[in-house]
This record gives sequence, structure tokens and C-alpha cells, in this order.
Amino acid sequence: MVAASDDHNHGNGNTCPGCRFKAALARFLEDSHSEGRQEWHWAIGELRQHMHAALLSLDAIEASAFGDADDDEFDDDPAEAAAFAIVNVGNEINELRDTLMPDDDPSVGL
Repeated sequence: MVAASDDHNHGNGNTCPGCRFKAALARFLEDSHSEGRQEWHWAIGELRQHMHAALLSLDAIEASAFGDADDDEFDDDPAEAAAFAIVNVGNEINELRDTLMPDDDPSVGL
């Protein structure tokens, strides 16, 4: 996991794992975007799709309060679908972290 919280201390001169990841991710995004549309899509396409799915599934939970109880347009539980979508976003972020920072101990910053 990237970090369980934003609490960190740079008092000893070392940059925390979360800040190192943010800097590496910013460089990666900037480089991917400047390399062209195809490279940009390959770099963030799945993350973007998972983020959209997570937002739509959260909207579905909210909208279910206004829907007809007999309307079985969606057979899935909206909360379960949202949880699945959010976990997919987390998995994509963890994959980026592992790719961009292979030497960092993943247990640091948890």
C-alpha cells in the first residue's frame, strides 16, 4: 500500500516513502504525457478506466436510494460493485508504486 496516512516527518532529512512515490509518479505522468497519446494511454489507461468505474459505482449507490425497489436493471449489489471498483484502483496504484519504486520496502509508511 502506498501509505495509510499522510502523517510523515521529514525532520531527519530523509524524504518519506509517500513523498518519494508522489515525486516519481509526477515524473512518470509528465514523461508519459509528453511522449504522445499512445504512450499516455498505455501508461494510465487502465488506471483511468478503474477510476471512472469506481466513481460510477459510487454514483450507483447514491442513485439506488431513488430507484424502484422492483427494478432489477442491475443484478449486482451496488456497494459490492463499488468495493470491487475501488480495490481495482488500489491495485493499479500499487502496481505503479512497485514499478516506479522497486527498491523501496513496501511495509514502510504503512
